[in-house]
Amino acid sequence: MLKSGSRNNFEVNIISTLSKTFFSYIPSTNIMAKIHPITKISLVFILSIITFLMNDVFDIIIMLSLVIILILATRVPLFSKNFRKVIIAFLSVNVSIFIVWCLLSEREGSITFFEITLVLIKDKWIWHILITETTLFYAARISLRIIIMFFLMLFFFISISDRDLIHGLRSIKLPFSVCLMVSLTFRGLAMFQQEYSMVKEAMMTRGVEFERISIPKKIKNFISIFVALIVLMFKKTEDMAASIESRGIPLRSQKRTIYQSFPFKKKDYFIIFLLLLFLAFSVYLLLINKSIFSLIIGIFM
Repeated sequence: MLKSGSRNNFEVNIISTLSKTFFSYIPSTNIMAKIHPITKISLVFILSIITFLMNDVFDIIIMLSLVIILILATRVPLFSKNFRKVIIAFLSVNVSIFIVWCLLSEREGSITFFEITLVLIKDKWIWHILITETTLFYAARISLRIIIMFFLMLFFFISISDRDLIHGLRSIKLPFSVCLMVSLTFRGLAMFQQEYSMVKEAMMTRGVEFERISIPKKIKNFISIFVALIVLMFKKTEDMAASIESRGIPLRSQKRTIYQSFPFKKKDYFIIFLLLLFLAFSVYLLLINKSIFSLIIGIFM
């Protein structure tokens, strides 16, 4: 935005409308770009704990809906080509986990949907497939928890940057060396994704096919990609180490100067308070063996 001060002088104010995160850009005007980094870390950490405290499938579905709302609040285009491929691939793997759990988990129930004995030696079951409502319940619970953890990690990567992560970890008094190593680890994952796309596109420009070929050739091509990625990651690591050394960043520094401030605000305290309240409520429901869904049904029925 350009503002005129006088006839010969101009004041230029550049206002960024996007914030760079690990895997994407998010609009700097939405609430997720304005909350404190430690609040985002708390969201992921506490919601992960609550997910494993829930035993009812309907409660886990409610939690999944909440996590999807959090991701949509970042206003990241999840249905774009890159995100859509990752989500579809993960959901395909998750369906496979659900099927394998049903085939390998033998749990008694009042309703038997499918039962078969594949091998029987000396009155001992070698593989006895028994699918009951209990089997489906446990398989659905595990699959939904995995989906929630995936979306929570997706929310983490698209809502926080490496600088935010360091500042958030420093806010809870972690040593600077630990903060730097954690940040570089997550930044390496983002760099890996970028380098993967670059190497694949470079191979495609040289005539290497990835779609209309047999599975052995696909495996061979992907092995070539990962060999190139390993070489590139070693080179990136060396460049990053030289950059850290040239900037004189000491790993044991106690007083680091920062040019950007991330103060805690009222909304950060409010969000963390709600998270802790939700966690306490989930522990209470676990102790009395009740679910959120049953309480909602009891209120409205």
